Amino acid sequence: MLKVAMVGANQQGVLVNFGGTWILAGCPPDVGTSLRHFNINMSQVAAVLLTSGTCMEGWPLLRRSFVQAELEQPRLLGTEPMLQVAQSHLRDLAMMRPSQNGGGELFSLEEVEEAFLGAEEVSFGQEVLLEGDNATMLLKASCSGLGLGGSLWSLACYGLCVVVGASAKVARLPDLEALTVADVVVLLGGISRHPSRDVQQQLTDAAKEVAVVLQSRGNVLVPLNGSPEDFTEELTECIAKAISELENQGPIFAISTPARSLRRCGRWAEWTSKKGQDVMMVAMCREEERARVGEHPFLVDALRESGRLVLAETINDLTDAYEEPCVVLAPISLKRHFEKLWDSQKASRRLCWLDVQGVLPGVGNAIQPYISATELARTWSSCARPPKLIVPKGRVPLPPELTSCKAVELMVLDSGLLEVPLDLDRPRVKCWLPRDHLAVARKQGRKRPADVLPLHGTFIGNTRPRIAPRQPEAELLAGAVEVKAFQDAMRKAGLVVEGSGEVLNVPSLDARILLNQPSGIALETIVECKSADGRRRIAEVLDSVLMAL
Repeated sequence: MLKVAMVGANQQGVLVNFGGTWILAGCPPDVGTSLRHFNINMSQVAAVLLTSGTCMEGWPLLRRSFVQAELEQPRLLGTEPMLQVAQSHLRDLAMMRPSQNGGGELFSLEEVEEAFLGAEEVSFGQEVLLEGDNATMLLKASCSGLGLGGSLWSLACYGLCVVVGASAKVARLPDLEALTVADVVVLLGGISRHPSRDVQQQLTDAAKEVAVVLQSRGNVLVPLNGSPEDFTEELTECIAKAISELENQGPIFAISTPARSLRRCGRWAEWTSKKGQDVMMVAMCREEERARVGEHPFLVDALRESGRLVLAETINDLTDAYEEPCVVLAPISLKRHFEKLWDSQKASRRLCWLDVQGVLPGVGNAIQPYISATELARTWSSCARPPKLIVPKGRVPLPPELTSCKAVELMVLDSGLLEVPLDLDRPRVKCWLPRDHLAVARKQGRKRPADVLPLHGTFIGNTRPRIAPRQPEAELLAGAVEVKAFQDAMRKAGLVVEGSGEVLNVPSLDARILLNQPSGIALETIVECKSADGRRRIAEVLDSVLMAL
């Protein structure tokens, strides 16, 4: 039985019990109150997962409760960009007065730093082993589309998969493959009724509005939070491209949190989506391609070098560089300053990118970044076994594309604890042998390479086939890694391996490797390593050993 509940202030987090293990996706304010409401001891929470950079406002206080009670803290897991954005966001909150943060309980800067000391960085597609009281679970992050590193989380246990996304948005398309292999999908973000209004088009339209105002010698104020939800990097680049075609080009100034967001993005080219075959993905993969050839991965860095973009921590830092007409990206807390400064300038405007009211006349429309109902319905209509879709009650009206889609079983999540029945009769196992290995074996006239275990079932996807004994339509292969051959290959690659048997340690990479682990009726190899480069090196050795079978 799967149990799901919304938690925290404004119910922005998700509490999941799967395989007898409690997990939090997001940690909003007052999450402790929600745990007490559901009679859940906080010591039962095994892991906290970051879905976005602003979903962790309750983490320092929850961690304080663990420290005071002398309890073992839950594991904190997230991608590198989301961990850094979350930490920066919490630092800003820690420096606010109670009147500025809604009068909520405060935490100190020291508590923010300590809260992330034990955080574990994960990459998209990296599987993390979570030992529960009743079962072992595999956690995996995939792209949610919510900025660089925004994550949907897959929880795999008992041969079933649950995907949790606290907010699925589409500037960088979410990893729809993660949704197709799920048995249950929990989406707490909105679902768009306007599939044609993708975020990329909205960015372009907003930039055109800004260019029109600058052409008339007016200034443009863009109130932002500086969080991934604002798409600050994409918006800045689109605005810069639009005003580059004007005869009178004005500078772009970014202050405080938007400026910090733009400073960071150059280090995160690897987090742009790698699915270049998708039409929208092609544009989003250019950053990674530019980084490979030694160029600035994001246009933001080139704009800074040319002086067209100026980043400042405070308004006073702009004293020497400020000139008009200009575009100012500022946090909402500084909006009033520029409204007073430009109050007498009839041509100045406010870009309505976020749903924020203001004194200056607005131009453009508020962003509608939610995942498309049409896209979801299309994705699941072709699935052999569509998932159950759980959505919050009253968050948004459900689009007819989903309510009329027979392929999707809808379940509504209200303020209580929702119990979801699961089908344990049709498990999934992991298939380690890549498709190209199977193709090579067939060309050689062999039914299968040596030392592999034949399984029978229906092949769905590349990595997690569904095993259905009543439908023996295809043969699946799961390879067994020869331990000594792997140890020798690791030494040839310059990596010292410690341990014996099928549990090995690589001290130089701070990695642990579990070879030939039983998974249902198949075998799989699990690599635990925080470093993306370390995981890549170990994977290369594993591939060479499998190819030698």
